[in-house]
Amino acid sequence: MLKTKLPPSPRPASAPAATARTRRLLASGLAILGLAMLVAAFLTGGTAEAAAPLTVNQCNGTDNVGGQAVACDVTVTNNLDLATGTTSSTATVTECHGAANTTPTCTSSSTPYTALTTSVTQCDGSGSGGGGTVTCTVHIINNITGTATASPATIDQCNGSGAGGGTQPTLACTPVGNTTNATITQCNNSGNGGGATLRVQCGVLPSTETAALPVSIDQCNGSGNGGGATVTCTASLVNNVIAATPVTTTPPATTAPATATAGTTTPPAPATPGNGTPGTSTPAFVPPAGLTGDTRPPTGHNTLLIGLGVALTGASALLMLGKRAR
Repeated sequence: MLKTKLPPSPRPASAPAATARTRRLLASGLAILGLAMLVAAFLTGGTAEAAAPLTVNQCNGTDNVGGQAVACDVTVTNNLDLATGTTSSTATVTECHGAANTTPTCTSSSTPYTALTTSVTQCDGSGSGGGGTVTCTVHIINNITGTATASPATIDQCNGSGAGGGTQPTLACTPVGNTTNATITQCNNSGNGGGATLRVQCGVLPSTETAALPVSIDQCNGSGNGGGATVTCTASLVNNVIAATPVTTTPPATTAPATATAGTTTPPAPATPGNGTPGTSTPAFVPPAGLTGDTRPPTGHNTLLIGLGVALTGASALLMLGKRAR
């Protein structure tokens, strides 16, 4: 009886071979994903995510018991590059509390930010106890690089204040303004408890505003309304517009070819310093005063992509090294 010989069945892949193939596929996938993240990070590196504007709020609704004093100060410096969108600010704040007509206890701090500080509200509804004193100041300086137009700041000041009796004049305000939604609003409805002359003394130093960087100041409103209380507040807003420094490059110097004379040689022309010839250099770019730099800092989004890309690429390399070691 004839027996039919069947073809041999394919041998299954050994476990080590299958593991090696899996490792190679995983390493390749990690490497591709890591490189894709690195490319995405660099492609989006030129677009900064705008940071949300900041506000300062302090000394509001405080020291409303008789005979108390509140004295607060805020100084803000904003930096804005209109071409790159780079922003930063520093807010320095001082807050003092204590008995009226004595040396109060004060605390101060100065904090840098990567965002702009666009609003300051302080000393509103404060110091309204009998004989209380309110002394507050706000100074904002905007350094704007690029093209911007500044105009006199709108003011709403000393309206509905200094009432309740007492020796006239009860107000000394410079200037007196009455503008709805003004950039600077202060000392309205304050010092209405009666008492001494000139109990409300508020002023706005020469100030400007610009649509390129809108900010607002709101202070000493509804304050110092106890009998004999005083209100002394000052505000200023300065916009420094700085022309952007153009970046120029110097083309390499060109020399007309010399006519060779038989039997003579023409030496090469000497290099002129600063014209881009190898061996010379052009002075480094120096940003104008008030800027934090001429490049945009990386955002957290890009930093995360770069970190993940490097990690995944490194993991793929380790897997390949492990395969070779075997």
